[in-house]
Amino acid sequence: MTFLQKQYNALLSALWLRFGILLDLFYIIRGSLVPWLHDIAAKPQLLLRPIALREQFFMNVWKFMADGVDVNGAESKRALLPARAYGTVLDIGAGSGHTAKYLDHTHVTAYVALEPNVLLHENIYINATRAGFQPSQISIISCGAEEPMKIMEALHGRQVDTIVSVLTLCGVPDLKNTLDGLLRDVLKPGGTFLFYEHVACDLSTDVKWWQAFWTPLWQFIVGCRLDQNPHHILTELSLKWSETETWGKNGENVNLFWHQMGCFVKAPEEISKS
Repeated sequence: MTFLQKQYNALLSALWLRFGILLDLFYIIRGSLVPWLHDIAAKPQLLLRPIALREQFFMNVWKFMADGVDVNGAESKRALLPARAYGTVLDIGAGSGHTAKYLDHTHVTAYVALEPNVLLHENIYINATRAGFQPSQISIISCGAEEPMKIMEALHGRQVDTIVSVLTLCGVPDLKNTLDGLLRDVLKPGGTFLFYEHVACDLSTDVKWWQAFWTPLWQFIVGCRLDQNPHHILTELSLKWSETETWGKNGENVNLFWHQMGCFVKAPEEISKS
């Protein structure tokens, strides 16, 4: 390969790294817009309900993206979840319930999906059942992670053994306070928090700048941020951890959707940091 060819390839790689997201957005809009318009034609009253209209759009976005996103992260989820999730598992931002198939039934006794978009609930039941869970082991809570009191009410006051977040924290507005309340009130002392998320890229200030640049557009269309940093926020919470571990996606280079995953174990007798 000549010097000019190398320079040309480097230029193409640099442009793709920074602007390839526009092609992603094009395909997402193309795959989601027509079904959304069909939904509006079938239910024109949606035009009078902006929140429901947006939820309908996001449902179509997720239906278009979900299977591909699941396959892309399958290796990482198999490395993270089966050996660590146990007992009653709360899957926050469950989407279509793809996480259920990565849970080991010999360790997990109940699958609780936290998903505020009720349009996705049927898919959660279908996928959790396909994963081998019995109907009595599956439950769905229709609220967000920022509402720990509602979650505890739905759980009849019983804290969970494991909380799982798979590509969810990117869409949480007040992330630090949400995690603080959720992990303090809903996760048992000694319980485990597992996450697999795309986050702000620690390895490149240039990539991190472009993540912040594209976040408003990506958030408007897809509903999540590219520049969240939950892997750092977890260490800043008013909680005491007995174990903390974070690591990256195997073989992943720096990019706008840079991933981190982790396992945080709440101290058996959780004490607020002084």
